[in-house]
Amino acid sequence: MYPFPVFLFLTILCLLGSTADAIGVNWGTMSSHPLPPPKVVELLKSNEVSKVKLFDADPLVLQALSGSNIVVTLGIPNSMLKTLNSSRKAAESWVHDNVTRYFSHGEAGVRIEYVAVGDEPFLQSYGDQFHPFVIGAAMNIQAALTKANLAGEVKVVVPCSFDTFVSESGRPSKGHFRTDLNKTMIELLTFLSKHHSPFFVTISPFISFQQNKNISLDFSLFKENARHHNDSHRTYKNSFDLSYDTLVSALSKIGFPEIDIVVARIGWPTDGAANATSSIAETFMKGLIDHLHSKTGTPLRPRNPPIETFMFSLLDEDHRSITSGNFERHWGVFTFDGQAKYHFNFGQGTKNLVNAQFVEYLAPKWCVVNNNKDLSNASASALEACSTSDCTALSPGGSCSNISWPSNISYAFNSYYQQNDQRADSCDFGGLGLITTVDPSVDTCRFFVELQTSHSTSAHEAYIFLRIILLLACLFSCLLGFTW
Repeated sequence: MYPFPVFLFLTILCLLGSTADAIGVNWGTMSSHPLPPPKVVELLKSNEVSKVKLFDADPLVLQALSGSNIVVTLGIPNSMLKTLNSSRKAAESWVHDNVTRYFSHGEAGVRIEYVAVGDEPFLQSYGDQFHPFVIGAAMNIQAALTKANLAGEVKVVVPCSFDTFVSESGRPSKGHFRTDLNKTMIELLTFLSKHHSPFFVTISPFISFQQNKNISLDFSLFKENARHHNDSHRTYKNSFDLSYDTLVSALSKIGFPEIDIVVARIGWPTDGAANATSSIAETFMKGLIDHLHSKTGTPLRPRNPPIETFMFSLLDEDHRSITSGNFERHWGVFTFDGQAKYHFNFGQGTKNLVNAQFVEYLAPKWCVVNNNKDLSNASASALEACSTSDCTALSPGGSCSNISWPSNISYAFNSYYQQNDQRADSCDFGGLGLITTVDPSVDTCRFFVELQTSHSTSAHEAYIFLRIILLLACLFSCLLGFTW
């Protein structure tokens, strides 16, 4: 038996050690040329990420995670909610195909911890598009897990958006759920409490900073010199605590003051808007990790931080919707090709992030403006290129916003060219485009080369070439046989 002081010390060490386990990351796959799932799993393991939250149930992703020992939150897309709400059989099929089939029994399989029903289905901009189907879908998934004898190991949750709860005065004590959601939230929280599931929520200091002139950048970044916000006798030193306690007040007002909270999504973008840079993101992420590790909690929940926190996001995604801003495609801690944007770790001490290794790219070629042509219509061609490819880095405040004409036209041309797997005709633009092997990147503005994927033109050409060789070999063999 340890003496009490030693026992206390060991207990503290265990608690500190367990903090890293409570930090995970969101892995989204809305990319035109996604990093192969096995490569992403390698990236997660290299960086000692122990938990990952998915937005769907991609078989290739689940196969890559199998046997990795990474704890998984499995997502159900909003588009499936209506069907799952109306059909228990559909819910049972989904659980069978995506949970039972992969669930870990021992070392093999996937360690599924949660099934997340919907992806922020209560987001205000969605209106009633998904809202009416959420609770029914969650209940049917729960029933399906029970039938599959997995309800004791896999919990059902519903990720709620940052705008689910509000405080008109900006004071956390006045926090409440949106009036259009009040009844639904009572139903959801009753369901979660019954099954001992936590409340999943997005906290977004970046969007709060963008939308609220009373929130300063320093306050958002956990800076010690930031002006504090007071709410009666409580003092708030950062934007995270302010938002978190606004939620705590909202939960208390409808009778759930003690429910566990998981921060399902939190991060800082690195491009596509003013103050969305790698250096600011690094400051925010380090401040957040330090705050979580301190276990100080918040004024309304002292020494009671979120039970888990999922960083948003692992990788940049060039197909994410930009309805709320061009920054939406740049939440990644890593670039689209798995290269770290800044110094940071997921709680493993002083170790920096480890990049993805042996990444396969398309050929080192770029599409730029041909300066020897009449460029009077080049801007129209660039706009057309950007309508189907990612030009968000050109946005005001973006990493390429300061490059001059016609370099910005070249950026648009190259974005379209890479999106289309470097096909020669995708760098035509009525004769205005020119393929070059000289990297046109300028300062912080990176002209990217896309990843090699299974649907890339190069792979397709290699496949066609192989088929031709095989056919020729066959033909040659037949001719030899005929001669013989």
